[in-house]
Amino acid sequence: MKQTLQYRVLPYNRYSSFYQERESFYRSFINQYYLDFAHQMLSQEHYEPTLTKSLIAPQDIQFGSSPRRVVWKIGMPSFQVKDINDFKDHKILFYRTKLLKQKVLIQFHFIEGFFYYSQLSFLTFTESTNNILFDSIRSKYQCPTNVEQQDKLVMMDICNNKLIIEKGVYLTVSYLTGDSHPRELMRAQLSRQYDLLSKADNYEIDKLSKIL
Repeated sequence: MKQTLQYRVLPYNRYSSFYQERESFYRSFINQYYLDFAHQMLSQEHYEPTLTKSLIAPQDIQFGSSPRRVVWKIGMPSFQVKDINDFKDHKILFYRTKLLKQKVLIQFHFIEGFFYYSQLSFLTFTESTNNILFDSIRSKYQCPTNVEQQDKLVMMDICNNKLIIEKGVYLTVSYLTGDSHPRELMRAQLSRQYDLLSKADNYEIDKLSKIL
């Protein structure tokens, strides 16, 4: 039976090319994401953040939630990846959508199934987008009226969870947990890495001394 156009199977080479192009889009966001960077990001202290009485939770998803909980709340991700670069027991869920008629990428990061970080990135944005976003966050988190719009604003709730609005190449809203558990897991991984590097260096030095 002759195939009609709407049911024709996409040739393998075209399908492979499409998948690689799609994957490279997401990879471009995680190529620089390493364990030491994530640990430093969670450990970083911000000078005089704006305090809010409202609990910071992206899309009302509490920090510490599992990937299953996020999928149940939002739906299946556009893309997901685990154990990236030197990061073990780590997973990222990516969602692509549109907000304010602009292209948006949303990330949810987990370590050992613990949700600890999220970022919402406007891939394209206008000054109007920036103004509406800032006003919406200021309203939701009940910011003091004297808080003015700026290129970077850090907010913190009573649990030390942080929300960071930053305008750069992309307009981003980052959410970081104040819970120490993810930092401790990362610190343990960093310690194991240092031990392995130290053993490798000692092995090379010992090998050199035997040759000389």
